[in-house]
Amino acid sequence: MRIIPNLFLQKGHAVSLYKGTDNQEKKVYPRAPKNYLQWFQNQGAKTVFVVDLDGDQHERAAELRAAFEGELWWAGHVRDLVTLEALFNAGIDRVVLGEKAQPIFKEALAKFGPTKLLAGIQAFHDEEVPPLCEERKAIGFTDLIVKDMNAEGTLFHPNFDLMEKAKYFSGANIFASGGVGETNDIHLLAQAHVAGVIIGRALYENVLNLESLIQEFEAAQS
Repeated sequence: MRIIPNLFLQKGHAVSLYKGTDNQEKKVYPRAPKNYLQWFQNQGAKTVFVVDLDGDQHERAAELRAAFEGELWWAGHVRDLVTLEALFNAGIDRVVLGEKAQPIFKEALAKFGPTKLLAGIQAFHDEEVPPLCEERKAIGFTDLIVKDMNAEGTLFHPNFDLMEKAKYFSGANIFASGGVGETNDIHLLAQAHVAGVIIGRALYENVLNLESLIQEFEAAQS
């Protein structure tokens, strides 16, 4: 299972949101985003998922690319092929296309293929997620990021049942995001057969140690 740190960018800062909203529970972290990428790399991260919350950080992609040697995944306000191609030209390895990018799904997949793209699904209501995952897989996506918006930033357990159903009904590779606050959460997600876990606040606030997680869940399986 892949352990993937999450880097949210807002107004040039690294942040973490609470349940997907910019509220009083949002945290802003003091170090420059590229320093967090280097920190993740030093702990053994092979992939980092960058989310541009305001859609105004695309020009920083090359700078962030230079700070991290592994795979960089990018999401946030990517809704046209020009932006998509610019991100790839800046060295981004994979781009996540969300709900608002639906008009370009087929053309993007035809041009770049599923190895360069992932589909992002924001889960607000559990019953809507498995059919959405099936739809994305049918279109041609093989890898899906499912973010439980009700768990994001809470550190109070992921939605294990939701992730298991997303995997079962779609047959896609599911990357679970939201709610991870202890090592046992990741063990339970592994039992739900997810391909990877995306972790943000628990790493920034030293609730979990990235290097230890990589040793336990990645190195042990390689």
